[in-house]
Amino acid sequence: MKHTKIKTISAGILLAALFASAGCSKEDSVDMPSFEVTLPGSVFKVGEPVAFSLSGNPDIISFYSGEAGNAYEYKDKDRITPAEMTLSFTTLASSGTAGYPNPAMAPISYSTDFDGDYTEEGVRRATWTDISDNFKFPTDVGQNIPSGTMFIDDLFPADGRPLYFRFHYQVDKFDQSAAGGKGNGRTQVNIQNFLINGMTASGSTPVYDVLTSDWQCVLTPSYDDCPTANLPSMPGTSPRILLRSDFRPTQDRECWAVSGPLYRAEDVNTGPDMGVGIKTVSDPGLTRYEHTYTTPGTYTVTFVGANSNVYGRKEVVRQLTLTVVGDEGGITPPEYEPWPNP
Repeated sequence: MKHTKIKTISAGILLAALFASAGCSKEDSVDMPSFEVTLPGSVFKVGEPVAFSLSGNPDIISFYSGEAGNAYEYKDKDRITPAEMTLSFTTLASSGTAGYPNPAMAPISYSTDFDGDYTEEGVRRATWTDISDNFKFPTDVGQNIPSGTMFIDDLFPADGRPLYFRFHYQVDKFDQSAAGGKGNGRTQVNIQNFLINGMTASGSTPVYDVLTSDWQCVLTPSYDDCPTANLPSMPGTSPRILLRSDFRPTQDRECWAVSGPLYRAEDVNTGPDMGVGIKTVSDPGLTRYEHTYTTPGTYTVTFVGANSNVYGRKEVVRQLTLTVVGDEGGITPPEYEPWPNP
């Protein structure tokens, strides 16, 4: 009896497997996409659209131009790239007397020998080099001025020591007779969007921002009688450096916003490269795609055609190599015969 029962169970399992196999139709699988890519040539000019011809109809198509930031070889690995460091910020001058800013801006300088002593004595002891001429600043109240960008690689010490940045804020004592009797009420200097970026061929990557630069405010005794509510404010709950005092200061006031130690980034990690999606499941078939190169070079172009559903994904990869050359040609003006003498 036991032997018969085992046979019956085995037969049931086999029968169930057969039914399962019979119930699995072609619709319950993923077909390998049929997909090809061709080019009319292999050499193209900068600025000339490169037209790729596509055949087949995969559900999804992704494109990798081969340029930095869009190369298939980096789709699954980080791109570590040498970087050039840049500095930029925005300055807003507000809450003062229009036409008579007090002050209009806070000059910026840097130091390579500041020892991290965030006191008046420590700041004054260090050597600071003014670099304000490399940036744009407001000239009046109500102006919000992007600084522009400065390359700062040369500011970093060769021995790997950090540098520090400093914004210097000075307010004159209130004078009611100034500005034609309007008074020289203090101007708030609001520094926003402070960014140190690592510039690479594929774009810029933030290295430090206003929060990660660890700014601290260093007050001089001139602020001793300034109401607490009017003291400068460093980045924290708000991502900005706010340099200010009371609107009618009883004496000249001076303070500094000083950054933490900032180190040069030799390389930056821009992460894996991403493909450009040029077709989705819901799009009609794609037979042509154009891309324009702006830099001469040899590029490995990659198209990934994929079919995908709840049962899985299958894809094919098609690659071509092309060369982009500079457009050094021109139009030769026509030569005309001289006019005959009458």
